Amino acid sequence: MNVNPARVPDRRREKRRRSTVCFVILAAVITAGAASCSTADRTAMRFLDTAEHHTYTGIVLIEQEKYDDAEREFERAVQLNDKSALGYAGLALIRAGRGQTEEALRLIEKAEQCARDAREQLFIHVARIRLYTLSRRPTNWVELAQQEFESAIAVDPRSAPAYYFMGLARMRNHEFEKAARHFIKVLDLNDGYVEQADRQWKRAMTISAAEPMSFRVEEAALADTLTRGSLALFLVEELRVDELYHGLGLYDDSAAPEKQPSDIEIHPCRREIEKVAALRIQGLEPYPDGDFYPDDVVSRLNMAIVLYGILVKVTGDEQLADRYVSPSEPGEEGKEHSLHEAARVIIARDIMEPELFTSTELAPYEPISGDRALMAIHNFKEALLIGF
Repeated sequence: MNVNPARVPDRRREKRRRSTVCFVILAAVITAGAASCSTADRTAMRFLDTAEHHTYTGIVLIEQEKYDDAEREFERAVQLNDKSALGYAGLALIRAGRGQTEEALRLIEKAEQCARDAREQLFIHVARIRLYTLSRRPTNWVELAQQEFESAIAVDPRSAPAYYFMGLARMRNHEFEKAARHFIKVLDLNDGYVEQADRQWKRAMTISAAEPMSFRVEEAALADTLTRGSLALFLVEELRVDELYHGLGLYDDSAAPEKQPSDIEIHPCRREIEKVAALRIQGLEPYPDGDFYPDDVVSRLNMAIVLYGILVKVTGDEQLADRYVSPSEPGEEGKEHSLHEAARVIIARDIMEPELFTSTELAPYEPISGDRALMAIHNFKEALLIGF
């Protein structure tokens, strides 16, 4: 085949030209795609970085008790919009939770000034209820909370948050029956806060049924976790354990500590702790270093051990646990069989509920709440009256 040498360079140049054109087109497509993605990302970022989005996120984080994260969201909201009513209301709740009452009141007033519609007004009314409940100030805080509640349901008669947080306010003021009625209303509405209302309703009913002897006991019963100091309070005020031991001749002067624990000097339950420390109750003795550690949390098993130790002392039956050993069985009975002897006895005597120990593998080691500990003391008193 004859080849014209003069045309070869032209063909090579044409091939290179076509390759260049293809590369440019490909680059343009990639660049356009990247630009499109970048635009989409910027649009998404603009949507996420708005006052509305940050306030919504902050509200969710408050409900999850992630207060530091919530604070950052609310602060960003008011940076983006210095008229963000919900942003200021959220910050007010954070400040109230930290005991900064004056700052919280200033922020909630600013939120009211910025409120634009009924939805924001409703949120602020509920936030004020929460603020008063957290601070318990001024002295007529319950009446002020009630006024905010009435304003809230005037905006929305079916506002579950308004009923729920007014229920918490009533409970914080030790008005357990009134609190229970608010929680029942939340359950009837079935529109938010259902699980929380059910839990708080049960707590209110438990405390009422236990018939606490004093305001101090009621206050300790409201705690999510019982401390050693509060347990000492329960034993002295509710069970009269010191009088019980003295009356039965169980008090041993030689067992009393030579000096009182040094870490209880300014504790509000100092008097009760001193009495309990002198009795050397199993599971609630001072530690080897002589201190009591009154703010340490009491587990469910620890509670059972304390009550079991008192029961053994009162009955004089050191072999008490042997009478409550049943053959190993499947299911819940099998779980109870494998429990600590103290838990087995306390469950068998209907002093504490089995599910406190058997709901999960680690259930016995979880903290016991104030209301359930108080009910255990109440049941223990009933059991003593019946006899063992």
